[in-house]
Amino acid sequence: MQPAQVTVECVVTSDGEHNVWFIGDDSECAVIDPAGAVGDLLGHCDARRLRAILWTTLRPEFVGTAISLAAHTGAVTYLHTDDLVLWRQAEPEMRPQSSVPNGLVLNIGGVRFESIHTPGISPGAICWHVPALSAVFTGETLGVHGLGGLGLPLSDRSRLMASIRRGLFTLSSQTVVHPGRGVDTRIGTQRWDPRFWS
Repeated sequence: MQPAQVTVECVVTSDGEHNVWFIGDDSECAVIDPAGAVGDLLGHCDARRLRAILWTTLRPEFVGTAISLAAHTGAVTYLHTDDLVLWRQAEPEMRPQSSVPNGLVLNIGGVRFESIHTPGISPGAICWHVPALSAVFTGETLGVHGLGGLGLPLSDRSRLMASIRRGLFTLSSQTVVHPGRGVDTRIGTQRWDPRFWS
């Protein structure tokens, strides 16, 4: 019997500003950084079970999207506790179901997800490493133009730089970076950026 095919799908929000990632096989999947209209996302998990809603960079304006998606699918929402202050700006009553310690491992849809705490964009920013795909999902922490998201209320440039060097630049140079906006890049490409070493 052949193992199920693992797929990575990117859904770009209608304004072109945010990447939403679905990762899994034909029976179950996880979504990373849900954003935009819930109806635009449900079609990507109507034939399989959505098990987890994972955040890299929490934006309060999309907390409602995550809550609605969880209500429709029964998925568990994972959030680092240091970002609860951002969550409460949008939803003071309802909480995410699970917290994310550094090094949390989830196995969903034939994929092993490993959390890497990368504070800087926000105190609880997380990147999700998927070794089997040689990929890391970075949200706004790292993209083709280097570090990002520094205009957000709780961002801290020096902490972000340290997080990227310590948490991401130890990954293989060939690791594909799937960011929260824009096109993919690779860890090796970004490691050459002199801004990270000045």
